Amino acid sequence: MKKGILIIALVGLVGIAYGQSNSVGDLFTKYKGEKDFFHLDLSGNFLDFTKGVNIDMGKEDLDDLMKSVDGIKLFKLPVNGKEAKEDFKSLRKGLKKEKYELMMEFSEKGNEVAIYSIDDQVVRDLVLLIGGDDGGEYLVVELQGEFESKALIKAMQ
Repeated sequence: MKKGILIIALVGLVGIAYGQSNSVGDLFTKYKGEKDFFHLDLSGNFLDFTKGVNIDMGKEDLDDLMKSVDGIKLFKLPVNGKEAKEDFKSLRKGLKKEKYELMMEFSEKGNEVAIYSIDDQVVRDLVLLIGGDDGGEYLVVELQGEFESKALIKAMQ
């Protein structure tokens, strides 16, 4: 009995430490069994990973930003159109309930991007919602970690 309680407590602490949004997790769970569901989970040190990516930022800025990332979850919804828009609408409501704040929102040629974060003293746990027009793809990107505002601003420029 004592071991069972200890295991439950440890699992709970790991869940809290991971810091994933429940709303993002619920949407992920909704589609994870689908045939056309694409997802990518990365964790650990991203500096080696980012060396192969051509990003137009200074090396110091990129290093600072990537040191802040504890994990990345990316997934593409296997649906489009009205159903995907409804999923994004529900996700937005869920993020607001979890105290995520809208940091930035912009659109260009039918594509929309919304960036949410938990903003205490330090910006942490970013969620990006990237949606296309009716026939486009819908992506969710969750970045876990604590981010310096200056590094984020340079990354978004």
